[in-house]
Amino acid sequence: MLIRFSPLDIRFIPGIGPVMLIALVCALVAPIVATGLAGMALVLQPKVRPNWFTFGCAIAVLLGQVFLFSISNWM
Repeated sequence: MLIRFSPLDIRFIPGIGPVMLIALVCALVAPIVATGLAGMALVLQPKVRPNWFTFGCAIAVLLGQVFLFSISNWM
């Protein structure tokens, strides 16, 4: 999406394909990892209030990412 709206066309930079693929994988995996880590912290210390807040934020980001990727038509 950035390529479409940006005047800078990065497709002609040599070797940018693998870098962009790694960036996409990181963007897809990061909310899943954050939810898992927050869930693990919640299981280990369920009475600590920031753990609940972190878990709620991680779930919100994961649901936001699922919603964003489900409404986009570029994939």
